Amino acid sequence: MQTSRSAVCFLAFVFFFISFSASVFANNLTISNVRMGTRDPSAKTLSILFDLAWDNSWKNKINHDAAWITLRLSDGQSSTSEKVLCKLTTAGVSPAGFSAGSNQNAEIYVPQDKVGAFIRPSGHQPVSSFSSKNVTFVVDYSGCGFSDATQIAVNVMGIEMVFVPQGSFYAGDFAASTGAFQRGSADTNPWEISGVGPISVTAVTNNGFFYSSSGNIGEFATGASFVIPQDFPTGFNAFYAMKYELMEGQWVDFINSLPAVNRAAHDLTDSNHKNTDSVLNRNTIACSGSPLTCATQRPSRAVSYLGWRDLCAFLDWAGLRPLTELEFEKAARGPFVPVAGEYAWGSTAISPVTQLSGTEEKGNELATTQDANAHFSNQTLTGGDASNGLEYTKGPLRAGIFSTGTSTRLSSGAGNYGMMELSGDLKEWTVSVGNAKSLAFTGRNGDGFLTTLAGYSGNADVDGWPGMDTVPAKGITSSSGAGFRGGSWQDISDRLRISDRSEAAKGADDAQPSYGGRGARTVDGQ
Repeated sequence: MQTSRSAVCFLAFVFFFISFSASVFANNLTISNVRMGTRDPSAKTLSILFDLAWDNSWKNKINHDAAWITLRLSDGQSSTSEKVLCKLTTAGVSPAGFSAGSNQNAEIYVPQDKVGAFIRPSGHQPVSSFSSKNVTFVVDYSGCGFSDATQIAVNVMGIEMVFVPQGSFYAGDFAASTGAFQRGSADTNPWEISGVGPISVTAVTNNGFFYSSSGNIGEFATGASFVIPQDFPTGFNAFYAMKYELMEGQWVDFINSLPAVNRAAHDLTDSNHKNTDSVLNRNTIACSGSPLTCATQRPSRAVSYLGWRDLCAFLDWAGLRPLTELEFEKAARGPFVPVAGEYAWGSTAISPVTQLSGTEEKGNELATTQDANAHFSNQTLTGGDASNGLEYTKGPLRAGIFSTGTSTRLSSGAGNYGMMELSGDLKEWTVSVGNAKSLAFTGRNGDGFLTTLAGYSGNADVDGWPGMDTVPAKGITSSSGAGFRGGSWQDISDRLRISDRSEAAKGADDAQPSYGGRGARTVDGQ
């Protein structure tokens, strides 16, 4: 499978006071030809048409990929105007008034909260390109604050996702990895997650659920007794997750869509993040001006210096949610019996990348090191952007870089269900089970809106997400209950193992060049 970058594209025109643009929120997803359909002032609805395409789409008996689409409206007066999420009119599969367009093997699924919709194959599809023209969504424009006379600009935004089906799986790898889940103090067999919970974790018997601590601040001790509640996303239930780690282009589009007062809270170039607008550890994001406006040289590169508050803000805004560490293990391993010390591609074979193709990374660069399938061990890169100087030689890569037209799961570094870079590149924020403050997490999805309280504006504010302040209007103000999985470009190979929990309950209120993440979405049965 080969993936390549598609530049963020914008298509805009004015017609009956409506203008349109498209944001490409994926490695190889394109949204184009955005235009107005029917505007019904009596029903306060507006239909939006667009064309959609992405590479390496599939559907088989086990799972499929999809594009998560949200529509945001603004007043059309300025490119810096706030873009407000506007809910869709109807929930369900292929609801009336909606159309998956010209692709007869496609369908639309609108979740019950109507925050956005998935476009996905409706029948069997081998790995191939997906495209459809004249996709049609219908929004309730009055519900997001717009009147019949308002000049409206419409932004269509998409993120590539992967469906992880309901079913049992194992968490742990026979204690080959630090802090791995096991059944007892002397029983190194992995946890078997065979239902939604609750899960009683105790130290008294083998063949149960035993907790091994890595000694992080606030983490449960080894052998602690506690209960993972029934509503905590254990990974047994189905969910969608982002195919790739969050990318620089996605982050820039997010920041630039916010109200001006919210942008500074998540400026990745400020003193709480990388502290420069220059390229640092291959992060190319630069922000300036009033209102703050950000740009990137490398939209397809995984975005680093991402704190927990930053990731949660993006996910809430995008109608997604964080992954739990149990969901992370399922996404990587699938339903199979663990291999001791395995990585996301299901084996212990691992080789670092050191060489990139070409002399400039425009989004189609490849890893040319023979047998390379992961980015770790603080390697100094050559080729690609490395000729630009030292800060271009160490840091994250473009999403999906190990995937080619002939790659296997091993050589592409893919998880069991098709998610990329679960091992290496950037360590990913997840919701831990090893901290009492995380067990209230229920997998509630974001609603597209952030906090507005002065001094705290721009934070995620979803009840139950780790780090929520005791004053709810402040939103998420800490990382208590969160941690990391998957390892990064700076880590030794052991940290990249599926079941390594060295930092699973670490939490961190800083933002480092190794921090990244991706999101998920709870599904409601469709």
